[in-house]
Amino acid sequence: MRISATGISTNSPRAIGGFTLIEILVVLLIIGVLVAGTVLSIGVAGRDTSLDKERDRVAALMDYLRDQAALQNREYGMRCFVGGYEFLAYDARTGLWQSLPDDPMMRKRKLPTGIEMTLHIEGRPIVLPAADDRTENPPPQIMLFSSGDLNLFELTLRRAATGEGARLAPSASSDRIDVTPLSAATA
Repeated sequence: MRISATGISTNSPRAIGGFTLIEILVVLLIIGVLVAGTVLSIGVAGRDTSLDKERDRVAALMDYLRDQAALQNREYGMRCFVGGYEFLAYDARTGLWQSLPDDPMMRKRKLPTGIEMTLHIEGRPIVLPAADDRTENPPPQIMLFSSGDLNLFELTLRRAATGEGARLAPSASSDRIDVTPLSAATA
């Protein structure tokens, strides 16, 4: 080790082990991005994506069929059963309600696991039939008339574990279907 005339070492100082502030901030930023991505992908942020998807699907299919009913001058309906639902069309020739096998969008659908459905028609609760009900040509409970009218219904989709849900019902102020989110407290 060389020492100058003033008694100060002329060797360059040794690098002290450790991280710089910038390195620490970069690592914290990376960890933050990973945590945010995980929270959003898992759905821990409080959103029930399968309930939201099913609610949006039911509302969109009902709106679609209401439009089709007006365009085709044909009556449609929605039949609800334990664990699912299906859409039907009225066949004026036979006087029976028929499923829509030619339209894959209108196929019989099962609700995602953990989601329950309840139905009220004109304020009265409806006991939903079993999914494997063998009744031939069962009529729908919810009517989508070609005139654009709807019968008075209240369809509720609710997550059994949390109580969160959504209510679909005809709007009092327009011809649309209102979708109202329900919290666990409004059970």
